[in-house]
Amino acid sequence: MGLFHREKRDCESCGQTFASYDEMVNHAREAHKQHIVKCSECGKLFLHEKDRLHHVREENERKTDVRRHKFSKK
Repeated sequence: MGLFHREKRDCESCGQTFASYDEMVNHAREAHKQHIVKCSECGKLFLHEKDRLHHVREENERKTDVRRHKFSKK
């Protein structure tokens, strides 16, 4: 699997398509007993550790951008 994509909605195991990434993760956990990783900051669930790490990097960048924007207005 490639990098984390919010648009990904097809189960890797059975090919079933879901309306959201979160629904697909819940399906993989319940139907296929797949190990799921959880973000310690927000609780969001991911199929793979690399997806969680990508999420953490995006959130850190977003927080840095917000801080930079706040301080640049002074």
